[in-house]
Amino acid sequence: MGDVEIRQVHYFIAVAEEGNFTRAAQRLAMTQPALSRAVLALERTLGATLLVRTPKGVTLTAAGHAMLEEGRTLLAQAGNVTSRVRRAAEQHASVTVTGPGCDAALLDRMIRSYNEAGPQHPARMAVGTIDDQLGRLRSGQADIALWRGPVRDHGLNGVVLRRESIRVLMSAGHRLAGRQTLRVADLAGEPLLGWVGPGAQLDDPGLWPDGLPGTPGPQVSDGLQMLAVVRLGQAVALAAQLPDGGRAPEGTVSLRLEDGPAVPLRLVWPKERATPGIRRFVRHAAASFRLPGQTAAAQPARSAIRAG
Repeated sequence: MGDVEIRQVHYFIAVAEEGNFTRAAQRLAMTQPALSRAVLALERTLGATLLVRTPKGVTLTAAGHAMLEEGRTLLAQAGNVTSRVRRAAEQHASVTVTGPGCDAALLDRMIRSYNEAGPQHPARMAVGTIDDQLGRLRSGQADIALWRGPVRDHGLNGVVLRRESIRVLMSAGHRLAGRQTLRVADLAGEPLLGWVGPGAQLDDPGLWPDGLPGTPGPQVSDGLQMLAVVRLGQAVALAAQLPDGGRAPEGTVSLRLEDGPAVPLRLVWPKERATPGIRRFVRHAAASFRLPGQTAAAQPARSAIRAG
């Protein structure tokens, strides 16, 4: 694909995804004839027919399916290269640490603590959703992510900062809301909110060898849906430990699950980008943000940092 241009790949993917030259041209804000010429030029360069054109639209040939898959990979890699080069070219390079909105207060404390130590290149914060954290790492938009889920990507390094107790979030009017703490047995028969996608960090089967507490309840895909379901009393939800002095959202109560599993809070980063700045930030966080009595977390941190 030495003579293939990135823009041609971009155009082809738009046509393949839309299944129609007219819609693809509208999506790309260009004329249909110009788009058709660009795709034909790509086919000539490759020496293969990628699309079968019909009055109703287009269908992909076998070569077209292969081009779609490879083209998406190529565009993703091109975007990653652009992002990484731009970041490397910054005069005052900084380490970007990302985390979900529910951890914004903790992330802010980490960034402030690190920057107050006077590093040569300060850190900065990027807050997103649970779903996009690992994507930000892969694209180069962030260098480190705060993560509570299992790390199954072999391209990532991770260290456990600390292990946190699970809490149960429920409506303020729930029959158990007046308790000081809860036990797993207390949740028998209670509808337990389920997550669709990466939000299901606390539902990881590895944390619950005897199975999740309660019974399957409504499923949600974001934090606002979760809060709405909980406030209405339709289900209870597993929640991470609240920040120091933090309160449960209005209309809800957060109770510690005494016999629940300890959830690892990690910093994760791409193995291929274990820069000095990343290593310094991880060392600082591992030393500064352990919970009392959890000094063992520093050992895996040091070994993973050296491995990176």
